[in-house]
Parts: sequence; C-alpha cells; structure tokens
Amino acid sequence: MIITRSKSHWEKPELWTHGYYSQQVVRFQCLTIDIIGTKYSYISIGKVASTFMTKFLEKLNYPEIIYDYNIEDEYRLPQTYIVVLRDPIERWCSGIVEYLVNNRKFRGNDSMTFNLKDRETLDLIFGYAIFDRHTCPQVDYLHNIDTDQCVFFKLDKDFENNIRRFTEKELNVPTNNVIISDNMYNTSERDTHKELREVINFEINDNPRYLEQIKSHFVDDIILYNSVNYYE
Repeated sequence: MIITRSKSHWEKPELWTHGYYSQQVVRFQCLTIDIIGTKYSYISIGKVASTFMTKFLEKLNYPEIIYDYNIEDEYRLPQTYIVVLRDPIERWCSGIVEYLVNNRKFRGNDSMTFNLKDRETLDLIFGYAIFDRHTCPQVDYLHNIDTDQCVFFKLDKDFENNIRRFTEKELNVPTNNVIISDNMYNTSERDTHKELREVINFEINDNPRYLEQIKSHFVDDIILYNSVNYYE
C-alpha cells in the first residue's frame, strides 16, 4: 500500500530548541536517515520516539546520511524503512501539549496565553487540532512510501526491547551498552507538561465530541496504525 499524506498536510519546516540547549534545529518532513553499510533507513516522525531513535542510532557507530526520500538518487541503494508508529489519539494528546508549551501558548495563569478553563479555547484546540509537526498526521511524514518497504514498530511498552532485538539481529550490533532512556530528553516529566496533559486527557475522555473530532482529523493515521504488521 502506498501511503498518502493527509488533505490537511503540514509542510512547513520548523526551527525549534532541542532539549535544554539553545541550538536551533530545523525539522522537515520526508527526511530519512540512511544507515550506511546496511539496507535500512529510519524515518523520523514527531512525537513518536524520534529523539530516542536519533540518539539510539548515533550510538551504533554506523555512518549516517540524511536524504529527502522523494528525490531520486541513482547512487542511493534501495532502502527498507524503519518506521515507528504511535496510537494516533495518544500521539495528538502528547503533541498538542508540546505545541502549547513550545510556542508559549500556555504559561499557568498568564492572561496573555491560552486559558484552558475557557470552553471556547478548548473548542478551538480540539476543532482545529493540527498546529505544527507535533500534531500533524503521521502519514504526512510518510507520503509516497510503500508499506511493503517498511519495518513497522509500535510505540508501546515493548518498543525499546523490540528495537534492540531488531538491531542485534539485522544490524549485528550488541545493544547491552547502548543506554538512552536515562539521558534522553523527555518533556513529559516537566510539571507544566503534566498539568496540561491532565487537562487534555480529562477533556478528551469526558467529552465525546472532542474525541470524535480528533478521530476525524486523524482517520488516515488510524487506518494505517491498525492495518500494518509490527515487528515483534
């Protein structure tokens, strides 16, 4: 199956601050990281373990090259794409919190930012839904990719064990000494993120209209997420 981006696809590349560092990083869609010397390439999707995967691959000591997979390159070998997918509703809930914090749309009791106690504000957030690369559909990152070319991983409690087993088997790299979780940048542990996530979780679970709106925005993601086979 050829994956097609959503009708509301998000194309804008974004500058953002990576972790606690001031260096600005530009993220585009349709980029893939080729693992040189192997047939594999990793496609990064926002809010789907992309920080973990980037750091994990760096520690495998394989050379890497970044490509736009939509540009034909006669010298590039055929690739099998490593793709991590996340439950679309769960991803959006995490992504909207990231957007609100990163863009200073929510700062506690600041009267100049969004007030999530206001019903009109919540209607706007759930109704519009897609604000940036954290909240755009996962299919937007995979436009024109054939699912037969992919190895899919589900972002769940078994994800890290599965990606390690895959790495040891397919890339022949032991991963016992590859430690990422303790050092990786995890915004969900910040107090502001936790507070916002509690609000978003409550609203989406308490208001069926909001849940249906998010499902309608991410119907392509839901179909993809539920139709592919995952590495186990």
